[in-house]
Amino acid sequence: MRARFLAIGAAVWAAANAGIYLLVMSAQGNSPAWWYPAVLGTAALLFLLAAGRLWPVPLLIIGATLVTGAALAGMLSIGLLLVPGVLAAVAALGPTRPRRPGRPRPGHSRAGMPAG
Repeated sequence: MRARFLAIGAAVWAAANAGIYLLVMSAQGNSPAWWYPAVLGTAALLFLLAAGRLWPVPLLIIGATLVTGAALAGMLSIGLLLVPGVLAAVAALGPTRPRRPGRPRPGHSRAGMPAG
């Protein structure tokens, strides 16, 4: 469940950053680069699909790669704001349930020999 919340958080963060980028560009009187919000929107969509458990690992990896690329491309302006989204996506890839310390791994006895 934690991984789903992190994936949703990464999606919201990426979409919010796309909106902030568009607001900053319009406030400065510049026209936004079309590809930047498109990359962030694609990453947000991938994160939402991963939260829906549709191929979660590949979608999270691709989405995190897209957001990392957008963060690097926008490093001098708004790119650093994307770092928490990248971290949330990478954290969602981690194990969802920690193993209990007193329980052995399945298929192994306590002596370290394979069971069976």
